[in-house]
Amino acid sequence: MKHWLILMGILGGAFAGVARGEPYWVAWEGNDFPENEGWERYHYGAKGPSADRSLTGGIMTLDGLASIEIVDGYRLDRPLDPGPGEEFVVRWGLRVNEVASDYPYDPGLAVYSDDAWHFVLVIGVDEVHSVLEQEEIGFEPGVFHAWEFRSRDMRSYTLLVDGSVIRTGSFLASGAVESRVDWGDVVAGANSHSDWDYFRFGVVPEPASWVSLLALFCGTRVRHTERNKQ
Repeated sequence: MKHWLILMGILGGAFAGVARGEPYWVAWEGNDFPENEGWERYHYGAKGPSADRSLTGGIMTLDGLASIEIVDGYRLDRPLDPGPGEEFVVRWGLRVNEVASDYPYDPGLAVYSDDAWHFVLVIGVDEVHSVLEQEEIGFEPGVFHAWEFRSRDMRSYTLLVDGSVIRTGSFLASGAVESRVDWGDVVAGANSHSDWDYFRFGVVPEPASWVSLLALFCGTRVRHTERNKQ
């Protein structure tokens, strides 16, 4: 019994470490326009033009082909950073149908950590561009892709498309904006037509943490059982 109590104390401390942060999940699923579900809609300039929008079958279409000055974005301000044993995750479903400007990217997202480090990604028809790192990566055009952005420390990140890692990189110190997520038609100076299926972000337990704790639990329990047999 003494060994079991010691084990529970160890695991209790470990699980407390994993759960010390405040896991949360924010999900826009295409049931209504984002501004009706807690997001702030914004345009380029105080009264800048907005995209021609539609929402059909859970897909929001942003048609900004009329002008390169169209920005139609959505932002949410809240604490973002993960705690120990947690990971910050952003997932979105997107198809970019057309970018008509010389600058080949228009839809995108930006993540600003709680201490003002940030990451900016802009997306074209068949290529994605990490703005702060000047990195371009190609992908299949004309179809929806499941995008995923992950970070454990809000300093480095992993970017995945359809479950495959396409980029690992770093945030940049900002000093201006903090605790914010932006997405949508975000580039002033480009025009595009895009379809958004969903946009989700939050903090989740890091899978490796739970695996490590389970291994610790099982290994300690086996050793305890073997000692009792001796």
